[in-house]
Amino acid sequence: MSLFLLIEVFLNFISDKLYPWFRIYNHFFINIIFLVQFGFLSLFYSYSFESKKWRNVVESILIIVVSYLLIKYLLFPDSFFVFHYQDIYITIFPIIVYSVMYLYNEYNSQQELYWANFAILTLKTILFFCYLTWPLSSIQIDYDYMNEFNDVVSDLAGHSYDVVYIVYSVILLYQLKKLKFQ
Repeated sequence: MSLFLLIEVFLNFISDKLYPWFRIYNHFFINIIFLVQFGFLSLFYSYSFESKKWRNVVESILIIVVSYLLIKYLLFPDSFFVFHYQDIYITIFPIIVYSVMYLYNEYNSQQELYWANFAILTLKTILFFCYLTWPLSSIQIDYDYMNEFNDVVSDLAGHSYDVVYIVYSVILLYQLKKLKFQ
């Protein structure tokens, strides 16, 4: 978990510095961030499930999604440098499903990773809805109330993500501290 946090901080730092350093936008780097997060979190859930069946499901989905994205980027290299919502959806949604299934399967047993799982579920759900609302804000409709609605929904999703990301980071650090001192 600590390796995941360090890599996440490093990738976010690189993403923030791409424009000042190289005068390029980080649209393509988001593909790398979500692919790395998906890989790490899939492995996290693969090792977290006690049931061999769910481990196999997680590992199969990991192989399918990563293979699909790598083949897509190899066959169509220009698509790597374009911001695709579909790529984000297929890397976020399985994590949400893994998290829910972990809570469901481990309901009766003692869950030492409960808070980490809860933080991941909350953050990825908010992030999923943020990426669902952002295309909505790009739709230009002549009706003023729709433009206002799109702006309000996008602002609400963005601000809720900022708050949840801070809570997510604090919970993961708490969970890491709790695991280290047990």
